[in-house]
Amino acid sequence: MALFKNVPYDHLSWTQGHRHTQFSLKAKDYLYVEGDNPNYVFTLFSGWIKLYKSLGCGKKQVLRFALPGDFLGFQGSLDGLMLHSAQALDHCVVCAFPRDQIQELFCKEPAIGNEMIMMNAQVMSVCQEYLLSTGVRNAQERIAFLMLELFSRLRLLGRFREENISENSAIVPITQEDIADAVGMTQIHVNRMLQQMKEERLLSCANGRLEILDNDALVKLANFDPKLLEIRPMYGVR
Repeated sequence: MALFKNVPYDHLSWTQGHRHTQFSLKAKDYLYVEGDNPNYVFTLFSGWIKLYKSLGCGKKQVLRFALPGDFLGFQGSLDGLMLHSAQALDHCVVCAFPRDQIQELFCKEPAIGNEMIMMNAQVMSVCQEYLLSTGVRNAQERIAFLMLELFSRLRLLGRFREENISENSAIVPITQEDIADAVGMTQIHVNRMLQQMKEERLLSCANGRLEILDNDALVKLANFDPKLLEIRPMYGVR
């Protein structure tokens, strides 16, 4: 998994010894909910998980779609309450690590701590782009940015292709409701924009499948920088 990719092979047995358990989630199961105080932090081995915050009235804002390799449940204070909910979008396999051993793990394997810093910095950069979307980008631009970000992350994982579909397509287990909650629009508006973008030969997203029809036009429309998703090594860290 991504978090442990820079750990020397002969140290992995010690690292994996800190893993408490591995378990599965079904679609719509919760890994944790806002306000929980779980005893574990998690790495997502397979599947998609939706991270979101909600209001008392039921309105939601999707913060991020977690993909394999992402680290979940980690906050500045390891004994603090969760500030968001995490819900599986399809079948997921999750690895759990005791919170009270994370600091020891980082001290024993600095590469993991360094990787965590870089991953969190990347997530913060993407979050800033989503704030920009909410405040500045129009409806089409918001959807274009979301789809390019997801598709690019899948490509980096090497999981963008599925059997019997083109190289510009990917399986994405998200609904129009999920998209609406991610881009700050109504589901009806999202449906209208997706139809329009399909007619304009920009992208197609339906029935759990995303197809990028004109990547260059989408990149220009969303002002999307692929380098946004690069994890750059810390200065002086190898």
